[in-house]
Amino acid sequence: MKGISKIKNKPSLPVYFILIPFAFVFLSAKAQETKKLKNTVKVNLTTGLLYKNAFQLSYERLIGKNQSLNIFGGYNEFPSDISLNLSNTHLSNSSSKSGYMLGADYRFYLQKENKYNAPHGVYLAPYMSFYQFKGDRTLVYTDSTGTQSSSNLSTNINFFNIGGELGYQFVLGKRFVIDAVVFGPATTHYKFKAKLDGNIPGLDENETIKAVIDALIDKFPLLNDLSKEHEVSSSGNEAFWSFGFRYNISIGFRF
Repeated sequence: MKGISKIKNKPSLPVYFILIPFAFVFLSAKAQETKKLKNTVKVNLTTGLLYKNAFQLSYERLIGKNQSLNIFGGYNEFPSDISLNLSNTHLSNSSSKSGYMLGADYRFYLQKENKYNAPHGVYLAPYMSFYQFKGDRTLVYTDSTGTQSSSNLSTNINFFNIGGELGYQFVLGKRFVIDAVVFGPATTHYKFKAKLDGNIPGLDENETIKAVIDALIDKFPLLNDLSKEHEVSSSGNEAFWSFGFRYNISIGFRF
């Protein structure tokens, strides 16, 4: 009929254009599922058992199929509750103290012993670590007349460890881990240094420094007998090699 024009429908959007976003989401989810989680960040839960105000983090990176590099470090303070074996002498509260530690271990996950892939299972690892502690406090001496004299006491402690460790890491689900170093003997170089800023009348400085270092070493009972064989140098240092040990329990997240 005249006057009536044909109405042409516009072509509809192809179905595959509509499906593209859904396909993208599906493929992304699959890629996430199959992605190898090679990195783990962990927090040490046991570092505060020996040291004060301690916080330690570690980062583990898978290298190859059954090996990983684990780097750790953090802040820690040496315990301040030490007592001197000297008459009429005591230490006041610390005016300042600080410390840090850093180290690394290279882990070999034992494929024959483990049911799961790394980083889940038993591992062996050589490790190195370094600790440093610094502190300042006031040493007070009371003479026979009741007169008190004082001087600032500075201490510096370094530990350097070279050893090996045995551990087990649990992987909970896909993302969470519990890492336990259960046995970690080491050969350790210990260095203790103490210094008084000024002389105190009636108090032998060398004897005092020796007593301070002995009190610091007393925090490590395994060192007591060995340290008695060493003398404090003229600069207030006492250094020696001895036995060391590493252990910890950490929790972490994989990504």
